[in-house]
Amino acid sequence: MTEGEILIALGQHDLAIARAEKALDELPEKHAILQLRHRLQEIEAALDKADAYCRKAEALVSRAQDEATSVQEKMDAEQAKVLSGAVSNPKELQNLTKEIAALGRRKEAVEREELGYMEKAEAGQTQRARVEAALSDGRAKEAGLIERFKTRGGELQRDLERMRAERALLVGRLEPSTAARYESVRTAKHGIAVGEFTDGMCSACRTQLPAGEAQRVAAGPEVGECPNCRRILVVSAASRS
Repeated sequence: MTEGEILIALGQHDLAIARAEKALDELPEKHAILQLRHRLQEIEAALDKADAYCRKAEALVSRAQDEATSVQEKMDAEQAKVLSGAVSNPKELQNLTKEIAALGRRKEAVEREELGYMEKAEAGQTQRARVEAALSDGRAKEAGLIERFKTRGGELQRDLERMRAERALLVGRLEPSTAARYESVRTAKHGIAVGEFTDGMCSACRTQLPAGEAQRVAAGPEVGECPNCRRILVVSAASRS
């Protein structure tokens, strides 16, 4: 290959590499994974809230149960006094009876509260189960997307590795000064460093040169510079003949 042919091939490789890198970055699976992970974060936050709600509801149920037990123990103690016959004073008996009745009402109130808390706890557990199911389903979808991304992305990565290796071989066949010039122009010209001069036109900027300028370029060296876009210009064999 001539120097010009190597430069044309190098430019084609760089365009192919850029397209492959863009395709890898824009894989639908990649964006789907990012979106799904954002959703999973929201679900995990909802699960934390559901857990906190359940813990609070269960704590309230436990507290109500403890209070009901305590009230029952007091009632049992007061009733034992009445049944033991140890209290014979009518007024004291009346007071004990009132106390037992008050404790009974309190126990009924606590038991109603307990039932309400139990309903809330059950509703919280149901909601938590739904959130956990959504999280499990989301993680399964994420795993599937990751596998698909690895498959498609892996193919692109292998193509990129092959093209980069071929590119390195092409660069190695250029004079260091030419390789440096190519890289400098490629950076300055947004990735496209080389144009081919054919039929009086630069293929990079698509500019048709005036007849006199075209003749000058065709009569010059194989590797020159486009007078319009200042990219490296490789004169095709047909233009030089």
